[in-house]
Amino acid sequence: MTPTIGDPRIVLPQQIKRDAVIFVRAMLAHPMYTGMSRDHDGTLIPEYFVKKVTVTYGGAEIAHFEWTSGVSADPYIEFPVRATREAPLAIAWTDSKGHVYRQSANVAFSA
Repeated sequence: MTPTIGDPRIVLPQQIKRDAVIFVRAMLAHPMYTGMSRDHDGTLIPEYFVKKVTVTYGGAEIAHFEWTSGVSADPYIEFPVRATREAPLAIAWTDSKGHVYRQSANVAFSA
């Protein structure tokens, strides 16, 4: 199945221990047009890219990214988080057309 624009993914480790530093991986299917490329007919493709990424953990903002049109298609991020509590980790990607794509995953401790 081919992802559609705005199809978000978050991957957490399968095993998480309290207070461990985990690496969160996330990707969003998005074309990330710079506004400087042309289609096969030579028509300029308008800019259309993810401008802002906000990460929350347990309802508190823990990271915020401001992006430009220079980020590649289907942007991928990876960042560390200390797993201090069992709570949802949510990411919101906002693009230049005002669309907001959201995904969350639960940080749950393994036995």
